[in-house]
Amino acid sequence: MERVRFGVIGLGNIGLHHLSYFPELKNAELTAICDIDKRKLTELRAVRDFDHATDVGSLGSEVATFTDYGKMLDSGKVDAVLIATPHYFHPEMAIEAFRRGIHVVCEKPVAITAREAREMNTAYAESGVVYAAMFQMRTDPVFMRIKEMLEDGTIGEIRRVSWIITSWFRTQAYYDSGGWRGNWTGEGGGVLMNQCPHNLDLFQWFFGLPRRLKAFAYLGKWHDITVEDDVSVLMELENGAPAAFITTTGDTPGTNRLEITGNNGKLVLENGKLTFFEPEAPVQKILEESQQHFYSVKPKVIEIEVESKDHGHKYITQNAINAILENEELIAPGTEGLKSVQLANAMLLSGLRDKTVEVPVCEDEFDQLLEELREHERKHSPDKAFDWDAYLNRLKD
Repeated sequence: MERVRFGVIGLGNIGLHHLSYFPELKNAELTAICDIDKRKLTELRAVRDFDHATDVGSLGSEVATFTDYGKMLDSGKVDAVLIATPHYFHPEMAIEAFRRGIHVVCEKPVAITAREAREMNTAYAESGVVYAAMFQMRTDPVFMRIKEMLEDGTIGEIRRVSWIITSWFRTQAYYDSGGWRGNWTGEGGGVLMNQCPHNLDLFQWFFGLPRRLKAFAYLGKWHDITVEDDVSVLMELENGAPAAFITTTGDTPGTNRLEITGNNGKLVLENGKLTFFEPEAPVQKILEESQQHFYSVKPKVIEIEVESKDHGHKYITQNAINAILENEELIAPGTEGLKSVQLANAMLLSGLRDKTVEVPVCEDEFDQLLEELREHERKHSPDKAFDWDAYLNRLKD
């Protein structure tokens, strides 16, 4: 194979963004697109205030169109698919691709539940294909630099982590823009499932999964929705260090501040600026040996230089192409998508059951919680419940 023939499944906002950069990819071509809504196959217009809204233009008659993703997979026209549908459909579509020996790049989150994500991993393991997750924030130079500083010992053993990520503000109009948004049947969750998968992926990429956590999760605290839109979590990392994670879609102006305190100093990321506060000696050494009762020696403040380079979705897709053709190592292996889903499931289970949980949580217990939430939604908020079957049947008619 000299060129990878790609099909894109799902032509919503993010799907259209993926289409826009295909002409820039090396050794790949767009050969097919799929969406159950026939209008989207020709209109190709994203919401203008969407973060990645891009004009796609005409794709040309050589790009095949499908309203049934199964027919696309069976068409012989694609070697790989990029799945950009609502995440409810990710597991089924990825597994069907794996069964046919078709490579997969899957948008985040890879699944709603850890059980589904694990089933995707099992199907992938038997397929012999490439499986990548669209965790493009791993390509951001600032996060790559943090990862490097954690691994090379610059920060030292982690003593404390705090991530306030409240810059995911969304209006009620956003939730009202699609019937599947903001409910358990359509979206499967709120801020943790839709806005924060990237942050949760980066968290586990940096620190691994925590041992246990206690969360406070609020359903529809700020919006007229049935899912969580405000979450605060306290975790215990594998080495015993505490970590806090705070997020919401209800704050503006919001904050995006990551603090990592290690034995060798504190690293702070805020407003795209990376700063390291370096004490005169390792923290534990100062604590044990300093004769000052009220230690006041100011740390050295170091502005960490971060290489400026392009990054984003295109680079995850190009990396997958290179992995298919050249066995290049994946930046974001799809199998790692399980971890951020496990983290989100644990936070929801803890917050909504009001208890401390170990990570990963029991899959049966979380599945039971999700079904209870869906049933409660159907019974007490029928106007918010979403019926995928009815929706898809309307589009087919």
